[in-house]
Amino acid sequence: MEQGIYELPLNERLRTFMRIEFLYLRLNNFSNSKDHWQIRTTIHTLLEIYTILARTDVRREVLADLDRYIIQMQRFQSMPDADNEMVTNLLEDLNAIKEKMIQLGTGYLNPLRDDDYISALLHRHTLPGGKAEFDMPRYKFWLEGDSKALNNDLNEWINVIKPICAGIERLMWIIRESSEPIGTVASSGQYNHQIGKTAQISLIRVFLDNVNVYPEISGGRHMIAIRFLERNDDGRRLQVPGWLHRSQWRTVHEVPCGNIQGSQWVVCMQTLPCKFVFRARVLLR
Repeated sequence: MEQGIYELPLNERLRTFMRIEFLYLRLNNFSNSKDHWQIRTTIHTLLEIYTILARTDVRREVLADLDRYIIQMQRFQSMPDADNEMVTNLLEDLNAIKEKMIQLGTGYLNPLRDDDYISALLHRHTLPGGKAEFDMPRYKFWLEGDSKALNNDLNEWINVIKPICAGIERLMWIIRESSEPIGTVASSGQYNHQIGKTAQISLIRVFLDNVNVYPEISGGRHMIAIRFLERNDDGRRLQVPGWLHRSQWRTVHEVPCGNIQGSQWVVCMQTLPCKFVFRARVLLR
């Protein structure tokens, strides 16, 4: 995730997607390293992803979302104001990902499940320090052995989960980028929003330009609350003090940054059938 962006998913499906997305980013970050400790991190991350995929039917959830967004993109094609080139490219991407998901089949994890080495690592995975050298001399031997064989093994294992992880990455991009925000101001370092009965909200996003402040986000079926916190000189958490200005709802580009007096939070809220996004920015004069 980019610096200064905080997110909170509001349903279990999106929580699972975002956990896999986070782990896949970490996997890609370490997978090309030759350092033994970073290779250990790569293996640990791979096992975490496998554990999530093995205990939930993520493939079915991904296919359901792909079908939903393909239908939405097809509807957009008939709209006069739609960017047809962008919609066509997205449709091609989504259909390609769907085809890969179908080709995977329900047994796509079998190559990892049936690998005796991965099974041995999984057996020790949940035990703190369970993959220590005295517990798994085979692991130490593999790490210190032929680098070409090691890389071949890693690539083979990663390729098993790569299609579904890449599909989740693309879905998350669509979810985050497919609507326009509207803005308001959070007073006294606190923002509350009551959710309408017909709203289908699955994601809250907060964007911060001030690196000295962070949000605590909580959300349920009826209410979303964001509390902005900072640290004082003693290192204790303090809620951001009250602001001098309030405003009505407005689009983010209409906020007159040069004319606002005092310091304040501008919170931009984004709604979709599939998400709800807040964009928060500190404006200082």
